[in-house]
Amino acid sequence: MRRAAFVLIALGGLLLSGGSAAADRGVALDLGRLDVAQKLTPGGGYRLPPLGVRNPGDEVTTYRIVVSHVEGQEGTPIPADWVRVKPSELTLKPGRTQKVQARLNLPTGANPGHYEGLLAAQIVTKGKGAQLGAAAAAKLTFSVEASTWLGEQWYRIRKFLSGHEPWTWLIPALFATALLGWQLRRRFAFQVVRRA
Repeated sequence: MRRAAFVLIALGGLLLSGGSAAADRGVALDLGRLDVAQKLTPGGGYRLPPLGVRNPGDEVTTYRIVVSHVEGQEGTPIPADWVRVKPSELTLKPGRTQKVQARLNLPTGANPGHYEGLLAAQIVTKGKGAQLGAAAAAKLTFSVEASTWLGEQWYRIRKFLSGHEPWTWLIPALFATALLGWQLRRRFAFQVVRRA
């Protein structure tokens, strides 16, 4: 009985001492969503609200700000090169918060539509090269509209054609082949002559 009590006390002491000696690293953001209500146009640059990155852990931690997407999301994924963040990497002491400024730069060829993605702060772990660990993310959503009516119509045609492949190119190809055959038959008379 004494032996079992000693083993339990020793195990409890090991568990308690191991828990207090372990360092705690984490990340938190002060915003959960960044929804841009204004319709954006291709070729424009837009400043997003500042995002606070906080170190809730008990050791100095380095964070990298990245853009990613969620599988199964409704909108088009945001290309990472559309978003610029300053600073893109930061180191924080425990309990400290730092604001980062994100800017959205749409290329002139940006397709109209609804875009969704994640603006995430990931823990950078030291080791063989820098690796990324746990993360906290804010959902970023915005809509892009065509700059002209003609641009909108061209985008709708392209979207329809790409959504109905291979029929969108197969049917016109068959029609063009039939038309070419008909034109050749009209212009040239083919006769088969049998010689004995």
